Amino acid sequence: MKRIVLLITCLALAGNTFASSLSDDVDWPKFMSRQDIVWDSPPQRFDHGVWHGNGLLGSVMFQTNPKLITWSLGRSDVTAHRRDNNRLPIGSLGLKTVGTIKSGNARLSLWDAEATGEIETDQGSIRFRSFIHTDRLIGCIDLEFTGKETTASIAWLPDEAKDHVNHTARKRQGKVMKAPFPNDPPNPAATQKVVDGISVSVQPRYAGGDYSVAWKLIPLNQENTKQRLYWTIADSFPQTGSDTTAIQTIKEAIATDFTNMVASHRAWWHAYYPKSFVSVPDTKIESYYWIQMHKLASATRANRPVMDLLGPWFRGTGWPRIWWNLNIQTAYLPVYTANHLSEGESLVRMMDRNRKNFETNAKEIWKFDDCATVPHTTCYEGLRGDGSRAPDKYINPGDFTWALHNYYLQYRFSMDHSMITDSDKHALYSLLKKSVNLYQKILIKETDGKLHLPELHSPEIGGHEDNNYNLGLLRWACITLLELNERYDLNDAMAPEWENILANLIEYPTDETGLQVAPGVPIKKAHRHWSHLVMMHPLWTMNWDQPENRELITKSIDHWVRLGKDNRAFKGWSHAAAASLYAGTEDGDKARFHLHAHHDTKNSVMPNGMYIEGSPVIECGLIAARSLHDMLLQSWGKQIKVFPAIPADWKNVAFDDLRAQGAFLLSAERKDGSTQWIRVKSLAGEPCIISHNISGKIQVVTSEGTNCPYKELANGAIELKLLKSESAFIRPAGNTPAMRTRPVASETAVQVNYWGIKK
Repeated sequence: MKRIVLLITCLALAGNTFASSLSDDVDWPKFMSRQDIVWDSPPQRFDHGVWHGNGLLGSVMFQTNPKLITWSLGRSDVTAHRRDNNRLPIGSLGLKTVGTIKSGNARLSLWDAEATGEIETDQGSIRFRSFIHTDRLIGCIDLEFTGKETTASIAWLPDEAKDHVNHTARKRQGKVMKAPFPNDPPNPAATQKVVDGISVSVQPRYAGGDYSVAWKLIPLNQENTKQRLYWTIADSFPQTGSDTTAIQTIKEAIATDFTNMVASHRAWWHAYYPKSFVSVPDTKIESYYWIQMHKLASATRANRPVMDLLGPWFRGTGWPRIWWNLNIQTAYLPVYTANHLSEGESLVRMMDRNRKNFETNAKEIWKFDDCATVPHTTCYEGLRGDGSRAPDKYINPGDFTWALHNYYLQYRFSMDHSMITDSDKHALYSLLKKSVNLYQKILIKETDGKLHLPELHSPEIGGHEDNNYNLGLLRWACITLLELNERYDLNDAMAPEWENILANLIEYPTDETGLQVAPGVPIKKAHRHWSHLVMMHPLWTMNWDQPENRELITKSIDHWVRLGKDNRAFKGWSHAAAASLYAGTEDGDKARFHLHAHHDTKNSVMPNGMYIEGSPVIECGLIAARSLHDMLLQSWGKQIKVFPAIPADWKNVAFDDLRAQGAFLLSAERKDGSTQWIRVKSLAGEPCIISHNISGKIQVVTSEGTNCPYKELANGAIELKLLKSESAFIRPAGNTPAMRTRPVASETAVQVNYWGIKK
């Protein structure tokens, strides 16, 4: 349980003596239990299943037929290593029951990252408990049998190791599409063996190397009514030998004290969640948020693969690698404000590690030196591949620039100066510069004296000259490079070129409805991608603090949303983007409406917190967590906004240790419709401007109980000067509220544990 107690000593302020304290007294096990996913019957499909993950291994449990429960297994880095280097299916561990399954239940404890449940058959019952260890590459399933189910069995159910998008014919819009590469030799068949009592399935690859699944069922009592199943997946490339690794992993797990293994697993998760705290009076939204926080750490870790659309789980998909035209960027959007920068490291390290590959892409696609980019989809090393996944019609420099914005957010929220100054370790500045270099080489100065962009792809709309997607990202990149160049005295010779681009780049094309896709290309029908609005979210270069842009912002968002009303082309994640866009206009009611619309997209938002659009797209759920962040706390430009977009009927809201740009931790409470107090802690000594949303006069004190000087600015903001590790407390003048971050009660009819399968 997290307990932070900060005592503010008695002091005299404006003639009054008072004592106050800030105490985070959250009962974390109890609070998180109300977020658990609960199944009142066995899930009948993968997309509804009970899931675990540790950033590399993943499993999903569901019922396959009347006598079979399966745990579908996945590993993020099991790929084909040819063509597009796509993800490959692995297989499932199946629990074959003696009787016919009649009923069952399950509960995923987010706090412990463990699932428990029971399967009832007409011949007995089977209780289970499952988890994937947070650090070790080991999965565990405890089973307890009654009746004739004591003879139930475990079987390995391998999937064919086939890159289906390149090697399988498929139907599309009623037509059979030939496999793009039907003559590629298939991967060899898997072989199965038993070594030292451990079962192993070894899958060779045609391209080299192999991957193996190993498992062992251990009796826990003489009656054999209690058993423990350990499993793992190992991958090896280009050499073979994954079976040796997998067998050794099982042996080490068996030799480890189980109580200690469980304790270390739980300890990691118990430290993960309290890095920040969020509670809102809508339990449906609150629970979905915490499920996404669980998904985030299940899908990636600092030292594990970058997130794709699947995470460590796998089922048939048309998107078996990284997509750069929205997907990877939105997947990482929640990490920053949630104070989970460690999970954001996987993207940063991937980009640092593969900087040369991004340069190779620019050379192969554009024939330019000293540039960097990606096609709209790549393998996990950032390369294009020679398969069917990265056609030229989707090419544009903006996708890579957008991903670099995520890298930039990692820098801004951490203020890790080495991300700019240590060019050997970090590639942010050099890659951003090379991304702009590419733009610079294709810019055209026309007779109007303005710089124009040639036809480039605007995601999911098509190719157009001067499209707002690329204009917005190019502007942001030039602004950012100039700011970094000035702050760190880099004396970059390219600075005048960036200034020239900003001074002469064509203005954003608009019409009476707001921002267009491109000149003469308005949004005329529902469109799920807000690519033409990226300057508003997530770039914030066009924002509500610019009075001259407010009308344009409002018209643009309203028009895009209006066309999407009751239209299936407007997806759940479109509503999540709309929630963030409206939060940017400080309209909490509209933001909440669209967050609910996201959650209520039944054909995409699954009862287990996952998200599909025909195939899994985990980022489309994760983005909704960012939407809630934007309602509670915004930080962009040079300002932090506390409670900027709270719905009028959310009387009570609380958060603790949400992170802001400039490396600040913010805590705040809203009670009876008013902000009660704010705590801000500086982790880097950066300038601090806060829009506090407290009506009337305020008091600002330090953690030592002394007056904290501040400067009042326009629009209710104040400027604080905090050194590294210093904190300040902002509250209404004359009030000494009990400063505690604590769960708030639900103000809706929705009860706890909304998510899952209900009877």
